[in-house]
Amino acid sequence: MKKVKGIVFLFFSLLIGISINAQDSNLTQKVGAYLEANGTMMQYSDAYGQLLILMEKQYPRSEANANGWLFLERNKPKALLEIKDLLVPIYIQNFTEAELNAMSDFYTSDAGKQLIADKSGLSEEQRITVQDFFYSEIGQKLNTKKAQLTQEIEAVSEYWSKDLYQTAVLLLKE
Repeated sequence: MKKVKGIVFLFFSLLIGISINAQDSNLTQKVGAYLEANGTMMQYSDAYGQLLILMEKQYPRSEANANGWLFLERNKPKALLEIKDLLVPIYIQNFTEAELNAMSDFYTSDAGKQLIADKSGLSEEQRITVQDFFYSEIGQKLNTKKAQLTQEIEAVSEYWSKDLYQTAVLLLKE
């Protein structure tokens, strides 16, 4: 009888663990989608492109550093996944799943997309939607947490960009 209870306990423990990991994975994906929708990942993509431009000025392409350039050009998707992996926990620690869903819903709406694409092109209806979002409880929480989020995001961004720069220099030095 003790053996059966032990097996049942082990089974339910594993089941709960799998369920928690699935929820964490789902939330991680939601935050990742939010970072895509709100323009954050585009900013990091642009930063990566700017790094390559800077590196090309400092270390022009040559036969000696061709492999380094090839690596850097192919590494962009991986580097963007790395910064996303660094940013996701910041949002998970500061917002509930419901808040993250609402934030994602806003930025995937027509008004949110237009806000990111070209704020000056917002229609009157979209302006009202944007105002409603930023005056909502979630918008106010975003505003309240802005300084803390900025500090945490700057720290991981600095780490990420320093690592990228150092890697680029090591790869491109002849």
